[in-house]
Amino acid sequence: MIWAFFVAFVLLLARLFGGAVITHYAPGQEGNVDRLITSALIVAIAFVIDRLIRHFYWEGHLKKRRNRETPKLVQDFLTVFLVAIAITFALWLQEGLSLAGIAAGSIAIAAGIGVALQPDIQDIVSGMAVNMEGSYSIGDWVTVYSDQMPEPMYGCISGSSWHSTYLTLENGTRSSIPNHLFTANVVVNHSHPIGAKRLSVEVGIDVRLPTERVIDTLLGEVYKVARLPGMSRSPDPEVLVTKLTSDAAIYEVRFWYFPNQSSPSTAKSRVLRALQDVILQNELPTPVTQIEMTPAPDIRDLLEPREIQEALTNTALFRNALSAEEREGLGAHCKPLELAKGGVLMRQGDAAVSMFIVLEGAISIAINAPGGDQQEVAVSAAGDVVGEMSLMTGAPRTATVTALTRLRALEITRDTIDDMLKKNPELFERFSRVLAQRQLEIDALANRRVDKRAVERDILSRMRAFFSRMTGASDDA
Repeated sequence: MIWAFFVAFVLLLARLFGGAVITHYAPGQEGNVDRLITSALIVAIAFVIDRLIRHFYWEGHLKKRRNRETPKLVQDFLTVFLVAIAITFALWLQEGLSLAGIAAGSIAIAAGIGVALQPDIQDIVSGMAVNMEGSYSIGDWVTVYSDQMPEPMYGCISGSSWHSTYLTLENGTRSSIPNHLFTANVVVNHSHPIGAKRLSVEVGIDVRLPTERVIDTLLGEVYKVARLPGMSRSPDPEVLVTKLTSDAAIYEVRFWYFPNQSSPSTAKSRVLRALQDVILQNELPTPVTQIEMTPAPDIRDLLEPREIQEALTNTALFRNALSAEEREGLGAHCKPLELAKGGVLMRQGDAAVSMFIVLEGAISIAINAPGGDQQEVAVSAAGDVVGEMSLMTGAPRTATVTALTRLRALEITRDTIDDMLKKNPELFERFSRVLAQRQLEIDALANRRVDKRAVERDILSRMRAFFSRMTGASDDA
């Protein structure tokens, strides 16, 4: 901009005060030189206007205040337009050419150039059309589909020129795509309208398993993933049965993510990894891919005794504190329960009478916040345990737990734990060590430094005091 002002200022001085110099060095050519300087001054003024628009509007208003990047193509088009107007005005003012003559000459020249540069003209017109439509803008994430490319291209629009639009791909490289591909093919804009966008993945499960059970198991994991950065909590994820074959039920898992925070491949990978983990953890059989003689699964066996033992084994509290025989004895006194979506499993401040292991579905763990609202602090799904600290120490519930989906959970009551501790007092120390380790992990996440032995002693003393009070109350009764 400074150079444009400088050139215009020099030409203006030459136009106002350069007459004597011109007469001295070019006698008889004063008129021609004067017309040349005037024409150059008009063009220079056009450049000054262009630079002012760039500085105060493109850069100052749109980019800094409204955080919008103006495509270079639009800026260059305005520059060419202003210069063309300036040249036309100079020719009419200084040379006396009619506007009709200038227009006719320009059309003839443009026709010749158009025939020679037809592909480039197509890109220029396409780029201008897309920018005028506002189909996309710099910073938008788009997918471009074209039979001229081996596969659809996904990336962030980082710039545009007369010939091409530039995409920054997920791997950090930059791709140049001719503008005409954006008008001749389908382009999906993931960034507009603003908000979360839906993705989906498919998994196949053995057709002999009850669909409701499978849906709740898969949906619980997706609720957990939806709380990760770049993912969206709303709308709620969902699982649909989209196809049935003789071997498999195909489940479509739908979820939502923010394109400006996460790529589609990353979001899908997160969900697929979570689904794989829950399928392996719950031993959900996948479709048979080769002919083999297999008996149908015993659903009753899958849902009750074996499932209870697997849940106890997969829970760190019982896996590390109890032997296999002790877990088997505990399982005989546990039973699964079901809770509808939105049902409350426990409330903050209530006395603990049970702990729960999630078998299927997802739960929201929330604490009371100022103003009476509740703030979600975690989401748990299949295999997670909740309420064990309150049950073991007698402390009031520290959070409210609500079912995000239809929920199946394994309930372990206070009386069952009390009976175990009476039969084997050594379990006090085993349970206290496992609970202390979990408390230490929570403290580490909160950057709190605590002494491990002190935590173990504290939990052990609280457990002994609580269960001794229970025993005393039972004796009095």
